[in-house]
Amino acid sequence: LTGMCESGSMLARLLFFILLAACAPSERLQRSYSPETNVWQSMSRDAEVFRDGEDHISARTIILEGDGEVAYYLSMSFLRGGPNGPRILTVSQGAQRLEYVRHDRLNAFCIDRCHKAEVGQISLTQDQFRTAAVAGMILQVDGLRRNYTAVVPARLFSSALKAANLLAPLRNLRP
Repeated sequence: LTGMCESGSMLARLLFFILLAACAPSERLQRSYSPETNVWQSMSRDAEVFRDGEDHISARTIILEGDGEVAYYLSMSFLRGGPNGPRILTVSQGAQRLEYVRHDRLNAFCIDRCHKAEVGQISLTQDQFRTAAVAGMILQVDGLRRNYTAVVPARLFSSALKAANLLAPLRNLRP
């Protein structure tokens, strides 16, 4: 009986370890193909690019390839803990205003109360995306209710480029 309890305890610890490992963030690259649209999608994992006591911003990079065309995006999710949802007006990098397009406003993370969120994307040129893969991006986000400074790490851009097999020439770029 003692042997069964010990092996049951070891099994429980092994199961706990496997579940814990499954919850850990991964640098695994994500690449998928849609036969309906004939488009390859390569993307980074979500990463937190801003957080304070109430608000949170996460971002991921996306590369779409199809019909000889390549499009580059930075997808962003703004989560506001306050009573009013975020309303993003402009996003810029230094003095350059970026093309931010809002996709949706929604309620998210409804555990004890729902938080308001806004989801949108920024279209980037190939040069902007590749430069960010070396230097990252510091974004000034101007909202109706408050402003943010979001720091998007270079690894998000380089991981999407790696997934799309477009990473090799980056070594020669200088920020």
